[in-house]
Amino acid sequence: MSRVTHFFRDLTNLTDGLDKEGTIYEIKNNKRIRGANAWMLMCSIVIASLGLDLNSPAIIIGAMLISPLMAPILGVGLGVGIADIQTIRISLQHFGIAIAIALVTSTLYFLVSPLGQITSEILSRTSPTLLDVLVAFFGGVAGIISSSRKDKSNAIPGVAIATALMPPLCVTGFGLATGNWQIMLNSFYLFFLNSFFVAMATYIIVRYLKFPTIKRPDEKGRMRGILFAAIFSIVLIVPSVFILKDVYDEARMKRQASVFVNSYFGDRKKYIDGWEIFKGDPNRIMVKVYGNVIKYADTINAHTALEAANLHNTVLEILPTSEIDLERIEKLSAEVEGISRMNEQLMEARKQRSRQDIMIDSLQGYISQIQSDSFLFRQVREEIQLLFPDLRYFGVGEAEMTDFDTTAEKGSVLFVQWDERVPSNKIKESETRIKDYIRIRMNKDNIVLLRKP
Repeated sequence: MSRVTHFFRDLTNLTDGLDKEGTIYEIKNNKRIRGANAWMLMCSIVIASLGLDLNSPAIIIGAMLISPLMAPILGVGLGVGIADIQTIRISLQHFGIAIAIALVTSTLYFLVSPLGQITSEILSRTSPTLLDVLVAFFGGVAGIISSSRKDKSNAIPGVAIATALMPPLCVTGFGLATGNWQIMLNSFYLFFLNSFFVAMATYIIVRYLKFPTIKRPDEKGRMRGILFAAIFSIVLIVPSVFILKDVYDEARMKRQASVFVNSYFGDRKKYIDGWEIFKGDPNRIMVKVYGNVIKYADTINAHTALEAANLHNTVLEILPTSEIDLERIEKLSAEVEGISRMNEQLMEARKQRSRQDIMIDSLQGYISQIQSDSFLFRQVREEIQLLFPDLRYFGVGEAEMTDFDTTAEKGSVLFVQWDERVPSNKIKESETRIKDYIRIRMNKDNIVLLRKP
């Protein structure tokens, strides 16, 4: 038993290779954001902003590798751990300077950026969850353990990447530049959450390794500090728990919807062209289908299967992507083969004498007519009439729109007129569904709906 205990004691021993004085000296001297550190921070902020704007994870990772933002955070954790008020004060001062540099630089970048769109990399920094707390804490543990060794390892760059301190600050600058306060607040909360728990992890390891303190606090003061840190940590974590619950609920709903679609349609899945789930009251699973095998009647019979899949307060909607049935598919296949043969004839005709130019023009016109005739609006009109029987008038047009403060942009105008007997609450719900339908069916964004009197 003693051999096992000895083995695990050696396995978890952090004192071998520990350099307390060297660690304190290094962190204290690297905690300031000035001179070269300030320039490196500005450069890394610009690079990270470019990565967010271009939706490039590789560029963002490169920016985090050169960022000196970890230094003052480690300084705060060390200062609290060794009760060094001066180190805490200087670290917090330069931490604030780093935040100011980052926000000014990223805001200026996004103000002049020709792109400035919300990318998936930006959105991924606006949903801080409890999982981010765990990443920041264990990243901080790895960072201070690495820094405390006599033979320094290369863990610090990895910690900077894992804890992702800088991209949320850049996203905060994006929120300021675009006036999107929700993105700004959520991303800054993620940054502060990560920073706090990196510092917290540093403090815990410094105390665990018994670094020498400047002034030994009395037992009452020490317990008061621990209690304050615990309460502040809980208060800081609470919002991330609720955000994690929302993320988990959305992921669970998508998993359940996938199970439902696979089991409910079975062998008919090959006629499904994709599906999406929309949260609301009720939630809606919109399934895009082709052919006439899956019909509107399937939505009526889906209630039991939805309940069995734990998709309560959820309805199924069938969205036909075309009027093509199996016979029509075969016919179109024959037409495609005919077009291919005509293309071959066209290539052959071009090699012949000039008297065959009339035949070439005729073939080109016929191919162009077949390829461009999509009948899309006629299909959408008939589908809309089937899905929304209370609709009396429907139209879709293209338009240029502006609010006089920004340049004009392309958009789509949707005209509708309802049966006067339809209640207003049902009209509002149906108009939301129509906009979702047109967005998916006709691949249109920025839709403005106008109700015809």
